[in-house]
This record gives sequence, C-alpha cells and structure tokens, in this order.
Amino acid sequence: MKPLLILHGWSDEAESFLPLARAIETHSGRSVHSLFLGNYVSLDDDVQMSDLVRALQRAWAAEALPVTPKSIDVIVHSTGGLIIRDWMASCFSEKGRTPPINNLLMLAPANFGSPLAHKGRAIYGRVLKGFNARKRFQTGTHILRALEMASPYSWQLARRDRLQGNPMSASGVRTTVIVGNTGYRGISSLANELGSDGTVYAATANLNCAALEIQFPPGDRAPRYGALRESRGDTACLLMDGFDHSSIALKSEDHPDNEALLGFILQALDVSSTTTFRQWQQTCAQHTAAVLTLHEQDSNAHKHGFQNTVFRVRDDQGFDVQDYVIEFFSDTARGDNDRLAEKVHGEALVKVHVNKDNAAYRSFMIDCSALYRIVDEQNEALSISLSALPDLNEERNLVGYRSFGNHDIGQLSLDAQAVRRFFQPNRTVFIDIVLTREHKDALFTIDTLNTFDQQVDQ
Repeated sequence: MKPLLILHGWSDEAESFLPLARAIETHSGRSVHSLFLGNYVSLDDDVQMSDLVRALQRAWAAEALPVTPKSIDVIVHSTGGLIIRDWMASCFSEKGRTPPINNLLMLAPANFGSPLAHKGRAIYGRVLKGFNARKRFQTGTHILRALEMASPYSWQLARRDRLQGNPMSASGVRTTVIVGNTGYRGISSLANELGSDGTVYAATANLNCAALEIQFPPGDRAPRYGALRESRGDTACLLMDGFDHSSIALKSEDHPDNEALLGFILQALDVSSTTTFRQWQQTCAQHTAAVLTLHEQDSNAHKHGFQNTVFRVRDDQGFDVQDYVIEFFSDTARGDNDRLAEKVHGEALVKVHVNKDNAAYRSFMIDCSALYRIVDEQNEALSISLSALPDLNEERNLVGYRSFGNHDIGQLSLDAQAVRRFFQPNRTVFIDIVLTREHKDALFTIDTLNTFDQQVDQ
C-alpha cells in the first residue's frame, strides 16, 4: 500500500486530522506506519508561500518520502491545496520532472481564493486567531494575501499549473476536489458567503478553470478575443450537500453523512488507472449535478451554483489599470429603461471583491441560476464593457484611456446560449483585459530652433 501524506490548512495543525487518518486506516487497510501528517507554520507574518514550498521539499527529503512517479498519495485541506500545487510546479513540472503523487485528494481547497482571507486580516485573524497564535497578533499576512480573492498569486499559479503546465490529469497526478456547500453555524456564521462552505467557495475550490483574453482597441470597435480556453488536464470535482469547511475533513463526529463522505474519500484514493479515473470523474459530475438541481430553485441562493469571474485589467504598455468599472447591460436599452442591467447587477452579481494589494485584479461572484433566469426573462443579449481612469477625454489628462464616451470603446455581447457557455456554476474564469493606452500631442512636442528663439525674445 502506498504511503499517504495529509496536509492541513491556514491556522490549523496536523493533530486535527487524526480522526480522518484513523478512519482511512480502519477502512482502507493502510498501515499507520504509512500515514504521515505534515505540519507547518501558517500564522507567522514573515512566512511567504515560497518559504512553505521550500520547507515542504526539505521535510519531504528529511522523511525520505518517495520521489518516483505515482509512489505516494496525498490529502490536502484548504491552504494545503495551494502549497502542494506550487510545490509540484516549482520542484517538478517546471524542471521537467514528474511529481511523485499518484492520487491527490483536495478537501475544500482554496485553489482560487477564499472570502475569509481579507476578513482574516481585519477580524478573524486579529481578534479570534491572533490571541491564540504562537506569536500573539500574527495571522500569516503573506499567506492571507495569497489566499485573498483575485490575488495575483492565485492568477499566476493557475497559469503555471492549469493553463500552461499539466501535472494533474487522468494519467498523471489524478486529482479530486471534494467541497461542501453549507456555511458555519453559530458565531462562526459571520464568515459565511453565498456559495461558500464558510471559508472557500465551491467555485474557487474546483480546479477546472478557464481563461480568456480580451483586447479593446481604440474607437467604437468590437473587442478582439479568441475562444474561451479551458484548463489543461483532467480533475474531478464532487460537491457534498450539507458539509461545511470543517466537517468536510471528517471533523464533525456526529454528522449524519460522514459514512457517505468517507466512502467518497476512499474511492478518490483508490483510483488505479486512467479508465477508473474517467469513471470516477463521471460519478463526481453526476453527484454534483444532482446537488445543484436540488437547490437551483431555492429562494435562498446560498447553495446555488456560482462562477468566480476574475478580471485583470491592464494596458498595452504593461501597466495595471487600478481604477475601472465593469458594466453588464442591454445594448438595446440604456439608462433607467435597462431592466436587464438592473436585474443582473441586483440579483445575479452577488459579490465584487477588489484585491487589496492590486486593484487591477477583481473577483465577480455571479449566481448562474439567477443569471440564466434573467437573460431568459428579458430575452436580450448580455453586453459587457468597462470604463477606466484616467479618462483621456478630460482636458487635464495627458495620458489615459478613451472608454467613457458612447463611441470610445466596444463591448462583448453574449446571447442566451453564449451566456451559458461563458458562465458556468462552480468554476473560475480568468479574464485578462487589455486596453489601449493613449496620450495627447501636448505630452511631448518638438519645436524648431527659430520658433524657440522667437518665444524667448517675446
């Protein structure tokens, strides 16, 4: 039997995963001697994600864990997902080596961010977590920045291991994500967000993401863009009804569905071939679809399917655009008569998070159930455009963007069918928008010597 390593998440510790390890040992036949609990410090403000990656590599070698392909299984929870992905990319894939992991099981991973991260710094970290940390008042500031929604770190990591590299596939590292759809109870319910398990969104846990680059040329011209590019490789994603971020790791002894959850965990660890992984993917997809169908008509949208749509806006000179607004609207109705815009912004767009370190990166959490209903009811195409500052139309600005006028910039238009392709529940889409940076003639002028002499004489 292959050895098994379990990694915890932010503000957690290895000891809390003993119930999970013992349950796996009891029901799978794995020997306790082949079970390893990774422990790392996540609440130190000086620790970077790259430090944890190097520390994992050192600890792996010190414990003499195997490094040949498919020689070990790994379970990660929450932040552990980012660490193991970064480790596979940095220490193996990008060096032309194959990671040693056979089956990788991610329990509620924060693959593309957590809405708790920015709250953690302000509320949970400083008040609830800070007093209990080894270093008082420290929360792991750099780790939380990596975990924040729409972080540059998660954007770059996705490009490294999901959109360019390919360590996770049916024949490579066979990866399964299991995530809940229910928030916390009691005082911890302060952390709950629509579509989340109290700490991560189902949309940001799922590794199957997509990317699109849109270029807005100057003038009222249609934006240029290619096809929506799906992530490479294959991963499985299973949505579990009624589990929160803690109970998904078997930390709630009295949860009524623990037996079913453990069964799925054991199946994920038991995948043995490309064929069985394909079958497992199908099982996960069918179970997830059933859970989504169960709740898609709920008046309480907490368990609806959401898409995490991450925008990064930059210009053709390489500068990040920090001040902009994304607009969803109808191209046939404007102003007070645009019912489509009113409903999309009021009902489907449930959360916008501007990254605290770089405002060019923003997460738009969109309720796909509500969006589909609105587009069908209004029977109009959904247009998407933006306006950005500095506005070159303002007299005092010498450099900037022409995007505020009716004829300054085009828009992306999606009919009902395209809306369903573009916005899908429980996934993340990265949209890289490139604007044309322009300048006025007054920014730089060259005068003849005679003209200059005349100006001096006057």
